[in-house]
Amino acid sequence: MWALEPVIRTNRALRLTLRIPNGVKWWGCLLNAQRFPLLAIAVALIPTLGVFQPLAFGDPQTQDTDSKRIEVRLIPIKKSIKVGEVLNVRVEIWNVGSEPLFIEETIYDPCTPSPLSLRLDLGPSMKPQTGPGFGCASDCVYTAKDSFARRLVYRWAVLQPGGFYGRVISVQPESFPQLSTPGRWRLSGTYKSIGNLSSSFCWDMAPLPDNEEQIKGLPYEAWQGVVFTNTVWIEVVVLGVQLR
Repeated sequence: MWALEPVIRTNRALRLTLRIPNGVKWWGCLLNAQRFPLLAIAVALIPTLGVFQPLAFGDPQTQDTDSKRIEVRLIPIKKSIKVGEVLNVRVEIWNVGSEPLFIEETIYDPCTPSPLSLRLDLGPSMKPQTGPGFGCASDCVYTAKDSFARRLVYRWAVLQPGGFYGRVISVQPESFPQLSTPGRWRLSGTYKSIGNLSSSFCWDMAPLPDNEEQIKGLPYEAWQGVVFTNTVWIEVVVLGVQLR
């Protein structure tokens, strides 16, 4: 059994060293990153995999450009939270196809455009919200020191067939006022990507002249399409009061 962490992700280090849990054997060989750069990148991008049955209800739906290749599952850490409490949700992206795919390393980020968008609906009427809103800042810059491999690992991860890539995300009541309103809310989401491996939200101070050629030489393609997640109910309660 693989060890499950709050963040399950590719190893960002450029060295071809994978952290393998105790008792798990890794079969393979050492690669020469100078002689086989693209193959080395592919190996370095292999994410940690977990094997277990998901706990969420509902069937994720897909509108992949070719066929059903991924599923996105939402699994709340707690299905009942107090008014004003942060909602923590485990998000898993499963490769249900037969080929490895590149997917975006970022799953959900309220500060920058990210593949996953969430919805909370079908609850009680909300009162107008007062008080400070939600604010954030983000900073990302590429320099001449950032190689093609470093930029690729920073933005993308490889999703192997039958495996998943995931992390626990935090949904803040400042951005979702439903979490400050007692009631039962339906949580669902949409995951989408245009699959452009050359795109980036970072300020690029040193564009790579051979970027497109390097991308064409990669062993896998990036997933593109739109997927709807499963649906789960979230209960928001006043401390000491249980909804019926």
